[in-house]
Amino acid sequence: MGNTLKRLSVTSVAAVAIFATTTVTNASAASGVAACSTTGASGSLTFTNWSDNHVEIKGWVKDTAADGHHVAIQLLSTDGSSNNNYPWPWHHEYDGKGAVLPIDTYASNPDGWLRYVGVRVAVWEGDRIFSSRVCSEWA
Repeated sequence: MGNTLKRLSVTSVAAVAIFATTTVTNASAASGVAACSTTGASGSLTFTNWSDNHVEIKGWVKDTAADGHHVAIQLLSTDGSSNNNYPWPWHHEYDGKGAVLPIDTYASNPDGWLRYVGVRVAVWEGDRIFSSRVCSEWA
């Protein structure tokens, strides 16, 4: 999972927003961003109202190469107890170089699989991912 997983929460002090890495309990909601790029694709997801069981998601994936392949973006999440990720669906962009697919959705899971969230972006050939053209980042 790369470096230490973390969450970004926003705290207000005297009307000034201060961003800090923190551990968030179920009683509070966090927010964060994860973005990455690989040859031919880039994408980003912004997470709001984030708890261990629910998160609201906005973002995009963009095809950045005229290579005849399409691109896709996927939510990554884990409960933190293993290196396993929950199998969220891919969102595919098929319109070619320069095309952007906006994402506006949410994810819910009663078993805590949203404790840590991130993004995966990939270039696809048909129904397969180019293994050398994938990136991921945790929020």
